[in-house]
Parts: sequence; structure tokens; C-alpha cells
Amino acid sequence: MSTPLSRAQMLRQHRRHEEAVAMLHTHLAHFPDDPAAYLELAMNRMDMEGMKTLALDDARKATGLLPNEPFPQALQSRILSMLDREKEALPLAESAIALDPDDVYAWNAKTLALCGLHRWNEAEESARHALSLDADDEAASNLLAHVLRLQKKLVESEQESHRRLARDPENAFSFANAGWAALQRRQVKDAENYFKEALRLDPEMKYAREGLKESYRARSGFYRLFLRWAFFLQRFSDKHRTFIIIGIIVGFRFMSAIAAAVNPLLVLPLFLIYYVFLFGSWLAPGIANFLILKDPVARVSLDRAEKVEGVVVSLLFFGGLAMLIGGFLAGMFPVIIAGGALLAAAIPFSMVFTNESLPGRFVFLGIGLAVLGLGFFGASQFFHSHESFMHPSTMSAISLAAILAVACTWLAAIPALRRIRPT
Repeated sequence: MSTPLSRAQMLRQHRRHEEAVAMLHTHLAHFPDDPAAYLELAMNRMDMEGMKTLALDDARKATGLLPNEPFPQALQSRILSMLDREKEALPLAESAIALDPDDVYAWNAKTLALCGLHRWNEAEESARHALSLDADDEAASNLLAHVLRLQKKLVESEQESHRRLARDPENAFSFANAGWAALQRRQVKDAENYFKEALRLDPEMKYAREGLKESYRARSGFYRLFLRWAFFLQRFSDKHRTFIIIGIIVGFRFMSAIAAAVNPLLVLPLFLIYYVFLFGSWLAPGIANFLILKDPVARVSLDRAEKVEGVVVSLLFFGGLAMLIGGFLAGMFPVIIAGGALLAAAIPFSMVFTNESLPGRFVFLGIGLAVLGLGFFGASQFFHSHESFMHPSTMSAISLAAILAVACTWLAAIPALRRIRPT
């Protein structure tokens, strides 16, 4: 092995990825067809922000040079899963397993792809098979604990995490897994302690850092309700989640018709419940960030974008809620319309500040401003015309604002417009 290649491996182990990449380029200038160098490049770049696509290219080059080796294909699979391309990742993992059925890394890559596809039973089987090949494999053990948690097998998940910690008490990922399991059991303080221990062992672990933020947010009762809903939805595929959302929409329309017939006042609480259930997954992080800003310890975990999101989303949400309820009780339709506009605008604004996609930020910011403009235009039209609430210009503005707000939830499914910060 050349000196630059061996030094690059040592640099990767110490997480000095930029230096390792530079060293590998030096090596490849002399040995342009060395598959080991491309594998090293891929393993470095997969841990570098914004470099996963290049890592995938490196892994593909290594696969072309080593077509009968399982590791390059398994590495490709793992990187594809990190890029949320699990449908492409799974066949590569299975191809690697076909080349070597006893390759634990390939089985772990398969487990990861199955997790991304929400095929939990198969993922559990895959993780257990990897552990049957190597009972001490750290990745397989942690993946099994993760899969069990997402299936709500919390006791088994905790047992697996503790088994891993008994074998390796310095394993940061096992502490992080235990933290997520505790959070799902609503044991918020225990979750905080697990995440803090994980970060003590590995200060750069984003999985634990995000978990600690979630445990701080979970101090809010509102956010705990959201977490229960989020953990429930995690168990379903995207298709099944869509069916659940459609069911909520249909149920709301049916219930609102009944409520309006019994007493028009019943429509307001029903609308608010519907709003929170349907859009809570976008609003809850921002609102929870706002609520923990008063905690001098917890607020340190938030970056500037999260703090700004918390303030903006909460002002729109709580301001809109106050105006909607106040206007409804006072019978002031312009105030009701303005309150509804603030609530609707909270949805696109929740997708602006912590969105990793620059085009997405501009799109959702534009939609948010348009929703506010349409809402207040509708309110002013009603106020100045003194006509029926069903005035065409007022209703057109309200309808368009509502359509834009709901459309955001569909646009957010487009990766180019909505990228969540990796954990």
C-alpha cells in the first residue's frame, strides 16, 4: 500500500476528511485505476456535507474496477440510502449479498434500504440475520434497535441497546438509539441524559444532536402530542400515509357538515383540530423552538435559523389563532379572515428558514407572502364593501390562499424544494 493511501485511511479514522481527500487525489495521480483509493474517497465523502453524490460516483468507479467484490456494491447501496434513493439501494445490497451471503456489511446495507422503504418486518429480519453472522457487529445491533423502535417494540429495542452497551459501553450510537426509544416512551428526562452521553462520546453525531433538540422540544406538551403523531406515522409507507391524510380530510368534511347542522359554533374547534392534525408535522418544530427559547440551556442547542423559524411560525400561529377565535366570538368576519390568513401562512413559512434547498426557500417564502396578501386583501374587501361574506372577490382571495397553503404540503415532497437537515 502506498504511503498516501495509508495516510488517507488514518486521516479518515480521525475524521480529517478534507485532508484525506487531498491525499487520495495525490495517490490517484500516480495510480489512476486503484479501486482501494476510490473506495477510500467514497467513504470520506459520504461523511462530508454536500459530497454524497461525489461519493456515489467514487463507489461506482470502484465497482467497475472490482465487479465481483461485494463491498463496492454494498457501499453504493449505503450511499444511495443516505441520498433517500432506497429503491435503487436495495437491488445493489441484494447483489452484494449474492456475491457473498456472509458479508455483514452488505446485510446492513440491505437493512438500511428496507428501513427507508418502511418495510419494517423485512428490515428486522435482515438485521437479525446480520447479527447471526456476527453477534458483535455494532451497526447491525444499532440498526436492529432502530427498527424495533420504529415498530413500537420499545422493550425489545431498549434491550438490544443495553445489550450493545454492555458489550461496548462507549458506543455513542447505542446511547442515541436508547435516547430515541426513551423519547418514544415519553420519558423525556431519560432521553435527554442518553443523548447527552452520546454527544459526550461523539460530539459530532448529528443523530444524537437532533435527538437532544427533540427532547428539549418535548418539554412542551403541544410538541409531545406532535411526537406521538409523528412516531405513529413513521410506521407507515408514504402511500399509506397519504391514505391516512385523505381519510382525515374526508372525515373532517363529514364531521363539519354534522357540526354545522347541530351548532355553527362547533365548526371552529373542529376546524382547529383538523388544522393541527393535518399541518402539525410542519408547524410543531417551529412552535416548539419558540417555546424552548425561554430555557437558557435548551435554547443553546438551536441555531439562528431555528430561532428565527420559531419566532415567525409562532407569531403567525398564535396571532392567527387569537384573531380567529376573537373574530368568531365577536362576529367580526374581517378579523376571522385575517386570522385564517395568518394560520395559513404559518404553513409555508415553516418550510423557509431551516430548508436546505435555496430554491425551496424562495418558493415557500413567495407562497407565504402571497397567502398573507390574499388573506388581508379578502379581509379589506369585506370591510370596505360591507357586503355578504360570500362576496365573490373575498371568497376568491380566501380560496386561492387556502389552495396555496395546502399546495405547500405537496410541494414539500419534491426533494429539490424541501431538504431537511441530515441527522
